[in-house]
This record gives sequence, C-alpha cells and structure tokens, in this order.
Amino acid sequence: MLTAPHPSSAPANALNFKWPAEGIARAPYRLFTDPEIYKLEQERIFRGRSWNYLCLDVEIPKAGDYRTTVIGETPVIVTRDHDGEVHAMVNRCAHKGALVCLKKQDNVASLTCVYHAWNYGLDGQLKGVAFRNGLRGQGGMPNDFDVAKHRLQPIRTQNFYGIVFGTFSDEIEDVETYLGPDMAQFIKRNLDRPLCVLGTHSQTIHNNWKLYAENLRDSYHATLLHTFYTTFKVNRLDMDGGIILSDEKWHHVSFARRAKLQEAAERGDTLTASA
Repeated sequence: MLTAPHPSSAPANALNFKWPAEGIARAPYRLFTDPEIYKLEQERIFRGRSWNYLCLDVEIPKAGDYRTTVIGETPVIVTRDHDGEVHAMVNRCAHKGALVCLKKQDNVASLTCVYHAWNYGLDGQLKGVAFRNGLRGQGGMPNDFDVAKHRLQPIRTQNFYGIVFGTFSDEIEDVETYLGPDMAQFIKRNLDRPLCVLGTHSQTIHNNWKLYAENLRDSYHATLLHTFYTTFKVNRLDMDGGIILSDEKWHHVSFARRAKLQEAAERGDTLTASA
C-alpha cells in the first residue's frame, strides 16, 4: 500500500524522513517522486554493486553485431568482436559525450561517433581521431594526447547460460553467486538448450523504475488485469503457485503449476450465470 504525506511536511533531505509507523508494507509516495532519492538509486543501485541484464548472447551472434540498451539511465552498447568476445561499454563518446550507436541493433566493422568521427574498436578502445594532427600544420591534438587513455567506459560482463549481464562494480561476486542457488537453478533448467529468438516486443512506460519493479512482484493483479492468463489457463488463482525469494531477498521467481489446476466452484458458478 502507498501513503501520501502532505508535500509541505516533506523534509528537504532525501534521506531524512520517517517511514510510516505501519511498517514496510506502506511505502510513501515520496519514494517514487523525490529527485534526490532517484539520483542516489542511479548511483548506488544501477551504477553500484549489482548485475544488470543486458541482452541474450544469441542476439549478437556474428562478429560486428551490437545491441544498445540501458543500465538505469546510462546508455550501453553490447558488442561481439572479431574474436567472438562480448564487450559492453557506456554509449557515450569519450570526446563530448554524444551517443555513439544510434540504432537498437546493427552490424558494423567498428564504432564511430557521428559528431566528430572519433572511431572505436568493437572492444571500445579508441582507434582514430579526425584531424588529430590538425590541417596544414595548424591545430590538432596536443603532443601528449594518448589514444590509449581515451576509450569508451568499459562495463564488466558475464555470460550466464546465454544471458549477458553487466556491472560497473569491480568487487561484486560472479552472477551465479549474486543470484543465489534457487534463482540460478531456474535459469539453468530453462536455458540449458540452444535459444532461438522468434521476435521481440518493447514498450516505453513513463514512470519511476520502482513502480514497474513492484508490479512484477504483484501477483494480486495478474489474473484480474491480464485476462488471457485465465482464458488460456496460463495462470489462474485456482492453480498451485507462489513466489520464491532468494536468500538475500533481492531476486524472486513467480510461478504457477498448470498441472495442478483445481477449478474452483466459483468459476463454474460464474460461467453458468453468464450463459
């Protein structure tokens, strides 16, 4: 449940406010609107000690393939180089911060920023600078300019059963340890075979990221809002199911067992009445 304190009563410091007396089940609306809290979340969660989903390995099968995504608000490029290695880096040119890759996906020999034509390898290393030595002996980069010191900001990656994860942290444990045994086992069981992407669908929702994160953990609405779940017996309240949490309580799996459907009497009564 949410509670909305009067705006004038909210203290200026984002970290200096009291949680409602009812406990953790009542989240203040301020958590979803305060810009200071949002800024800290970007820094401490998305750019902090966490692994983030980037893409599937099969979505960049060939050398030169790339996909763009985000970690929080940070734009990211995921590439496969000519040796078959997967790399991830911030999608901001080291020169002026312009976006380097503008498409959702593509196949390229290298990465070039359209603003000033700085060119990078598929691993993010700077390869070429336009007019580095100036023109006719005039201008150009200073003599101490070192190409090796100007690259796209790297992001640490790990491929876990065909899922490419990325993190800004150098200290975080490997993905399997981070997920915990229960969550990792679900991935292993479902992705222990070659994958084929049949298609994709994306939707942009203009809201605080936590609203969608909370929605994914809200099984209360699923069969009420998404009627195809009940129509095709994908998920119904008269099925066995539940939510499994990891030991750290950071991750979860929601599940329903179609084989254990015990059709409720109320459903039969409803169908009879509507007929």
